[in-house]
Amino acid sequence: MIHTFSISNYRSIREEVTLDLRIPRTAPDLPCFRPSTARPGVRLPAVAVLIGPNGSGKTTLLNALTDLGRIASSPTSRLPVLPFLSGETASAPTHFALEGEADFLTPGDNPRRFRYELTIGRRQEANGKTSGFVERETLWHFPNGRRRRLLERPAASAPIYASKDFGLTARDDRLRGVERNRSAIATLALVNVPVAARFARLMGDRLLFACNLVGNETVQPKTSTVIGWLESHEDERRWARTLVRRSDLGISDLGVVSAHGNKELWFEHKGLDSPILLSLESTGTKELLHLLPLVRQALTRTRLAILDEIDGALHIDMLVELLSWFRSRDTNPRDAQLLISSHHVGILDDLEKEEVFIIEKADCGATRVYGAQDIRGLRRDVRLYPKYRSGMLGGLPRIG
Repeated sequence: MIHTFSISNYRSIREEVTLDLRIPRTAPDLPCFRPSTARPGVRLPAVAVLIGPNGSGKTTLLNALTDLGRIASSPTSRLPVLPFLSGETASAPTHFALEGEADFLTPGDNPRRFRYELTIGRRQEANGKTSGFVERETLWHFPNGRRRRLLERPAASAPIYASKDFGLTARDDRLRGVERNRSAIATLALVNVPVAARFARLMGDRLLFACNLVGNETVQPKTSTVIGWLESHEDERRWARTLVRRSDLGISDLGVVSAHGNKELWFEHKGLDSPILLSLESTGTKELLHLLPLVRQALTRTRLAILDEIDGALHIDMLVELLSWFRSRDTNPRDAQLLISSHHVGILDDLEKEEVFIIEKADCGATRVYGAQDIRGLRRDVRLYPKYRSGMLGGLPRIG
């Protein structure tokens, strides 16, 4: 699970902002709050919802997470990432820091807390273009609560330190062969260093696979991908049927049929004698069906879904139902997390304040982030929606 994520000098983010998911000890014990396996006394939300006006930086924050996953998992990832475009920051470095828990050191064992930091520097080339390089990269873990280095690259041209967990000596050619414009973790994974390979796979799986963001665009699996997923195993079909029926779309069953040499999805509706093809279904039903593989991936494998602006075609009750799949221990026994951005502020009344994060821009155009739980005087026994509309939570659009 993710504990915290920090980013500075990235697109609309200027000074460092932090998405801190850790829940205060004073909060009640609720099913939607999951205890950390790696850090006693820490609880984390199964759902985190980013609320704020258009252009405030919600997608930017999610993109920062996926960019970090891309750089750490693939040595061919392109650098640099886009900075905050002011005179002072355009050539300054971008810094990422992710703290979470995983079992990459000892697979199958209890997850351990880790912290991964990456700094991307910039330099002007002779042709006038800007190139990026890894200025600093560090991976720590915390045995018995004490911080211990696993890997450190203190500067672009400095020797890379790797602990004995990597099985490398200081003179190993694989350490010397890491290029300055490539992540050390991703490069060592490419040359089959086991710990690096597991951490790179973790970063790629967790931050990229159950995600609907590609660059600045939201995408969804192709219908053929959804059909292949439904046909892959009876358990997948059974799970999809159960959730679609629960979602009160009037659908009693779904399946795959061959028509004119192509496979299509069909749905049985209560009160209708003939099935309806997906092409004739509502936009909301299509949206839901194309989200199901990503949700299933998160609940059963990656344990994290990053979904941007999924509420455009979904009724608020459908969105609340989707959130409940992660919030409930019955449908989410493995403590998967869901990070979404939303303009559907009506869902606030179905969330705890520890699940809500406000994204807004300062007058200088820089994004700021804070949790609803950080707002003084916000009681638990009040509806969040009226508080948001009144301006108490911030993050309201400025019109006129």
